[in-house]
Amino acid sequence: MAQVKKIPVSVAPHSEEESLAQKIWGLDWRQHFPKTLTADISVDRITAQEAWPLILNLFPEVYQRDATENRFGDEEAPEAKKRYYEALGDFFVFKDQAKRQQVVGMAIGTLLDWSSYNFRNIAVHPEYQNLGLYPLFFDYLATVMKAHGLRRIEGDVAPSNQHHLHVLNKMGCVVSSLAYSERWGVLLHMTRYLHEEDRERNARMFSMTASSDIAAMKPTGKK
Repeated sequence: MAQVKKIPVSVAPHSEEESLAQKIWGLDWRQHFPKTLTADISVDRITAQEAWPLILNLFPEVYQRDATENRFGDEEAPEAKKRYYEALGDFFVFKDQAKRQQVVGMAIGTLLDWSSYNFRNIAVHPEYQNLGLYPLFFDYLATVMKAHGLRRIEGDVAPSNQHHLHVLNKMGCVVSSLAYSERWGVLLHMTRYLHEEDRERNARMFSMTASSDIAAMKPTGKK
């Protein structure tokens, strides 16, 4: 098996500055992270400044392309996009405790509105992709957010990304809209409803087979 590229980790203690999630929802990330996911893997929240160098190392390993070509490289307004993520972004890193806290994955989210969270990206190194880290983290995130009054977690995925769609479906996410643009192409908008009544409302409004669809919206497993 190929060696995972070692990414230096030097994560400073959490800043005492109040995050946007704390201002809007009273959600203090420091009370919920770090979190142990498996015997060796933990996840922790870091600052945007700490995340940028990790992204440049991790993303090429995951996406098999130059990190400068990822979605954080907006050629028209790179500094504005960077400031956007520094102001609104939440960065979560997956670390292998058995390998000196080597970073093996990252998830990124932003506040979408007063009751919704935008799960923008997750990148897990190929050698760690079959451990169920994504569902474990996503379910934990959903539990934390539901406890703080959020109604849904939303995100976008390409229709051609069948593997990701399969994982999202198993985690209880459903297609809630379709979008296309000159920046991202065609995307399916996926939603994980955090409250039963919202899941049922969605199914009854848009489906002729509401009963079976409501059941299908519920998470079915950890992998």
